[in-house]
Amino acid sequence: MATPTPGKHNSGQVVATPPVSTPFSASNHPSHPAFSPHGPRSVVPSPQQVKKSPANSSTMFGYPGGGGHPTNSSFGVGYDSPSAAMALGGVSGLELGLEGMGTPLGGVGHLPVGGAHTGSGRGDEEDRARRLGVVMEVLKASQGRISEKGIQHLATRLGLDSIPEEVELKSRSSSRSLIIAGSAISLDIVFANNLVKTVLLQFPTSPPIVNKHVDKASEILMRDLEIKGDESPLSKRVDPFGANLERLAEQDHLSQLNTPFNCFEAVAGIYESLEKLHQWEVEKLRESPEMIGKEQEFVERTAMCTKSGKPIMHARDRLGLSLDYWQEKRRLAHQKGTPKTWALLIECAKKPSAFYTSARTSENWISTEIEKVNPPAEDLLLAAADGPVLDWLEPETTLVPPQGPLKEGETRGDIIELVDETTGLRRPEVMFVAKFDPPLIVPGSVAAQIYHLADLTFDVSQPSPYFDHLLFPRSAEEQFNNDGRVIKREATVPIFEKDGEKTTRTHKNNLWVEGFEYGYTLTELPFSHPRQLVEMLPYLRQYAFTSTLLQKSFGASSRALSKPAKQTIVQSTRSDFDSFMAGMFSTKEKTMDVSLKPGPQLRITFEHHDGPKYPANIGFEIKHNGVVEVVEENVVSKDQMSDKKQLTEADLAKMLEITEDFGILVEYVLRRL
Repeated sequence: MATPTPGKHNSGQVVATPPVSTPFSASNHPSHPAFSPHGPRSVVPSPQQVKKSPANSSTMFGYPGGGGHPTNSSFGVGYDSPSAAMALGGVSGLELGLEGMGTPLGGVGHLPVGGAHTGSGRGDEEDRARRLGVVMEVLKASQGRISEKGIQHLATRLGLDSIPEEVELKSRSSSRSLIIAGSAISLDIVFANNLVKTVLLQFPTSPPIVNKHVDKASEILMRDLEIKGDESPLSKRVDPFGANLERLAEQDHLSQLNTPFNCFEAVAGIYESLEKLHQWEVEKLRESPEMIGKEQEFVERTAMCTKSGKPIMHARDRLGLSLDYWQEKRRLAHQKGTPKTWALLIECAKKPSAFYTSARTSENWISTEIEKVNPPAEDLLLAAADGPVLDWLEPETTLVPPQGPLKEGETRGDIIELVDETTGLRRPEVMFVAKFDPPLIVPGSVAAQIYHLADLTFDVSQPSPYFDHLLFPRSAEEQFNNDGRVIKREATVPIFEKDGEKTTRTHKNNLWVEGFEYGYTLTELPFSHPRQLVEMLPYLRQYAFTSTLLQKSFGASSRALSKPAKQTIVQSTRSDFDSFMAGMFSTKEKTMDVSLKPGPQLRITFEHHDGPKYPANIGFEIKHNGVVEVVEENVVSKDQMSDKKQLTEADLAKMLEITEDFGILVEYVLRRL
């Protein structure tokens, strides 16, 4: 798979201590005594030996003194029970735990013992290291259940300070406050009767553009921790809260290493500029004739999916900035439920080398006027045919003072970029990064174009899978064919009658992949200016829509072909109902062929009313911003003398944009014909 390079411009189960440490003993677990015959007695450590175990030392989790490095650590600290120490404390504890010390790590299962064993029951070093690695990965993935101790352990693992305090509530119930703090964040969690009652997030050293969003962030963290009516404290896990706290800790740690650079302020500055641009585009759309009478939500969604996206701070239970650029069923005025949304998650990250452009702190990435009044000719050539020339600005380089002396146990990179040798001012070792949510599959040529827009070089020397293989992974039984690929699936398609009644029909779908095109999965991308993100959005929408179309007919929304080849459709008329009741109804199988060609171009073929000798063909090209264009068809009537409203190519394109489903489009065309 291609990897980016910078451009020249820039078998039993192991148990860990629960969130509240409680020493285990043989009396607590009679079915699995501590000195079980399942494991050799010679490797069972005593509690005194456990305290001396090397894995219990200050370097167990990759950071000194159990301080909890935000990126390198694997699990929490403070597990003071002997059983937990034996489960996590090196080879002896691991081998003891492999024969059933409990159930919290259900994902581990029976770990295979690979090495030859000696009389003492010890395997070779590599095998023990491998098994310990598996256990640690499971412990890292599952962060435990919600409790004061569990949250304290989580904060320590992430390198944050946690301070418990007694508080007084009006109810005079038993309550405690846990304060989690970093260099730029402060989180106050109040517990009452061991349940979380309030959560307050603050950024004490940040400007108002950061703190004006703290209420939304606190609400998300509270939802992560509160016990709802259908939940139990014994089953509610801390994982969603842990993911959000980890994002805060990562940004806080970067800010601390590059003081006074503030990652939260830098990201909030990008939000301010993109929000200003979004509101301007919404107002411009509101003035257009096609938006007359439309609701504000529809206008904003249209701007999100056709213009520069919609920035949102703290959305969809995730802390941070997201630039939403596409939404499922975007052209429907009223949508039920929560539609799927595609977004770019904007964060700060540590620079891997000096070739990447350092992040800058500014609220002025675009001018107040938004649009250039008299743009030069070269800007007109680069601008979209029907779009304005945006007046982007270049903020000054953000500089920070020289780094102080290294503290004990601290390490530092070697990419110090001095700007002024006299003052020692330097660029922060921080860059902006956009994470694709969800990851987006595009052809290699499109990935190269997106990297070019970000001033990066796309590495084409690495082997890449084919575009269709990324969309639909090849099964072990599927044979590779040099002539192309055929994917056979079936899907249930809704049919809406004129009287409003809804029925369904099963479609047999065949996807014919013509030619081979290399693909690439976009997961994250460094960038230096929000302009770069806006410029790549038309490409992203093009393939977000293409993948949606294909997934509806051949992906998770479809299923493997059933053995009974024929399905029935029962019409809403009385005669058909009577025939159904009499067991005399007729069946009709509907088959649809879809061919995929680079472009992307999609051609659908299905049986016409005139019979199999005259199949219907409609060829579509998916253009930038998910715009659909009909490039070939044989279903539109050419009779200009008819008084009846004729089906047009524009109708076909609009119907596909609205339904986002080939099956529904086929049924629509058959009814109109």
